Amino acid sequence: MIEGCRGVTVGRDYDPGIWAEWDELIACAKASAKYDGIYASHSLRTGHRKPRRPGEHPPVKLNGVLEALNIGRETGMPIQVSHLGVLYDIVPGDNRVLMKAAIDATLNLIDEAIVDGVEADFDTIPHHLTGGIGTSPWLVHSLRPWLAIAGSPEQLANALRMPDFRKEITESICAGKHYSLNPNINPKWAASRVIVECTESSFIEKTVSKIAIESKVDELVALYNILQTDPYTKVVRRGDDDWAKMEFYKHPNAMIGVDTFAVDDSRQSRSNPPTYPNQNSFGGFPCYLRRAVRETGTMTIQEAVHKITGSPAKKFKLIDRGLLKPGFYADIAVWDPETITDTGDQIEPRKYPKGVNYVLVNGALVVDRNAHTGSLSGKVLYRE
Repeated sequence: MIEGCRGVTVGRDYDPGIWAEWDELIACAKASAKYDGIYASHSLRTGHRKPRRPGEHPPVKLNGVLEALNIGRETGMPIQVSHLGVLYDIVPGDNRVLMKAAIDATLNLIDEAIVDGVEADFDTIPHHLTGGIGTSPWLVHSLRPWLAIAGSPEQLANALRMPDFRKEITESICAGKHYSLNPNINPKWAASRVIVECTESSFIEKTVSKIAIESKVDELVALYNILQTDPYTKVVRRGDDDWAKMEFYKHPNAMIGVDTFAVDDSRQSRSNPPTYPNQNSFGGFPCYLRRAVRETGTMTIQEAVHKITGSPAKKFKLIDRGLLKPGFYADIAVWDPETITDTGDQIEPRKYPKGVNYVLVNGALVVDRNAHTGSLSGKVLYRE
């Protein structure tokens, strides 16, 4: 804190944060509080992002957020909850009445903490279907460990012709030894993505689950068959719960965070097939402004902009930033509310947005008529 940190942050689903006890969290929080720091929590939601064996259960998502809010109650520190989403599991998941009630109950936790005197805020991710740092449209990445062993998608497809190899993969997956494809974590994995590119035309616009049903085989067998047919099959996620995202956006204490890295289109992946940066790397904020303001009218321009400028600047104590005000640093984006839009998609996310005409960082022109000038005028912002 003396060297300029702004607070303490914890990743409770990851090493080493997953192992922290309450007393340790409180001790670290209080040490930061002495310097007027904030407590930012990637709250315990998924549980340890490691293999999960049959019979092992994830943590109660509700308790992870309550933990962060209770630290605010005990220490008096400002609290920032990362990536807040619905904390209750709804069955069936497409029931809007139940989902709306679950959203209200989730946001009520924030409201109750505020009533108790906690300065509680949260962020929400724009591209929720592909939220996270990286993404890949290739179905073969579902079998990433075996793809690495095989060396290429073609070689993996050839290996999948061997019954013993298929059996080895199946036993490993069903034992819960892997995080990415784990029926103990996501039992509906086979129904979560739709095939959009494949040499077998009958597979197009179908999920692995649908193909398994039609073929009368197990879902993993269907996955192997698809990849054996075309190891470069591409898939996308689809959902109609965009309305739920708006419910979080419009909460007065909501901010918007893209939860990814800032990269340009020259970034190359070393894997075959490649992994891509998330859509949010290129169009997260334009997506948010397009949906929340122009297309749905959920918020005014002023309200939407404040959630990505003045509000986070105030929360994280970025002195003289976040507002258009004399004497403040000139961090300015000039954009057209009628045209701003993200242009990337799940198949090719590395596309720059439209409608962002100029960007200044610390007074220097960084984007000029949608083109980067090459200016590197940013700097690390230490606590003042």
